[in-house]
Amino acid sequence: MPLGDKSRSKGIWNNILEKCEKKLVNWKSQYLSLGGRVTLINSVLDALPTYMMSVFHDAIRRNFLWQGNCDPNNHKFHLVKWDQVILSKKEGGLGIRNLKIQNQSLLMKWLWRFASQEQALWKETIKARFGMENLWITNLSTQPYGSGVWRSIRNLWIKFFNKCKIKVRNGGRTLFWEDKWVDQVTLRNRFPILFNMSLQKEATIREMRDNQGWDLRFRRHLNDWEVNKIVELLNILGQYKDLNTDEDNLFWNPDEQGRFSVGSAYRSSQRPDTHIGGWPWKMIWKVKIPLKIACFTWLLANQAALTQHNLMKRGMQICSRCWFCECEVETINHLFLHCREVAKLWQIFINLRGISWTMPRNIKEALACWNRDGNQSGHRERWKIVPACIWWSIWMERNQRCFKNKSCSMQNLKLNCMVLFFFWCKHEYPQDAEDIPSILEFL
Repeated sequence: MPLGDKSRSKGIWNNILEKCEKKLVNWKSQYLSLGGRVTLINSVLDALPTYMMSVFHDAIRRNFLWQGNCDPNNHKFHLVKWDQVILSKKEGGLGIRNLKIQNQSLLMKWLWRFASQEQALWKETIKARFGMENLWITNLSTQPYGSGVWRSIRNLWIKFFNKCKIKVRNGGRTLFWEDKWVDQVTLRNRFPILFNMSLQKEATIREMRDNQGWDLRFRRHLNDWEVNKIVELLNILGQYKDLNTDEDNLFWNPDEQGRFSVGSAYRSSQRPDTHIGGWPWKMIWKVKIPLKIACFTWLLANQAALTQHNLMKRGMQICSRCWFCECEVETINHLFLHCREVAKLWQIFINLRGISWTMPRNIKEALACWNRDGNQSGHRERWKIVPACIWWSIWMERNQRCFKNKSCSMQNLKLNCMVLFFFWCKHEYPQDAEDIPSILEFL
């Protein structure tokens, strides 16, 4: 970012936007699948200065993901909401970084450094500039000029501190009543009556101890009903008998070792699972299939592939009809699961296993059921490939019939599906078999 420019001027972003556009010029000259565009977004675009780009960068990534190498003047549907796309793969997204959370995680790193680095020159400068609110952090900045960067960092303190706990060593930096050093709750909130009577409300833990033990001072004698509170407090303090000479420090809860990292901060800030029930992410992303096929399976699980029914819901005036049975509306669940012609592909693999199979209601349930049946197979990794193989074969044949007015017989479609299954298995397990029958025996 150029120094000296107005911080709110749009012109200061031009240099960063030009860098993004230069990256896209080369990519747009290639025919990239959805999986390829996801890879480029994660590996290159997100490596640009994300702390500057959290406002404008999302539009560039979103348009590139859904439009690819198409003319930006030609409208293309954005199939899944961006808020879901930037979720992790376990939560139903594509694993593309949420730049707002990433930006906050990067800023939190400075809070960790401020709390852990003693006598650093930059820290002393910040302390002298803003003053200290407590022994861990500065006061909030209320000045209109010259403090925007630190104000943005300081505003994240509560969110950051709630994910930490204080590791007491010599007690010199930990307030006895005000800090969360016992069971992530302040003693002030746990014992409000005793706090109100205390003469040491701003004392540190070290100041509350002497050679004889804990030195608790109150402004009056205790009533009978308050003695139990003192006993409870002393029982808690009994766990902290010995202090040492090391400085108190923060323990980062999201990490087992207590060390802050931008990655752990990002993961701990993401939303919890937004899908009802278990999202079958392993059947999408952990299966040995090409990335573009995994992305297509992800679209099916989100009911987002552009079947005729979905096009009608987006405002297109067409007559929706299944290209295989020509009897039902072409919905995702019908085309890939319930069509009587498509069912013949499923029967090939079901009969090989000799299992009874009732077709589930939707793609998500089909993936979960197929995974459960695959756990009973001696070669379950190959079994997990089958749904994506069937769905991709169906989609390719459907597009041939829809856009090129070409169709193949059901026998040829079955053969194409088995050849595709053989090719994927052979690519991942080249030592196992040499022909289609031997591959099918592994099921």
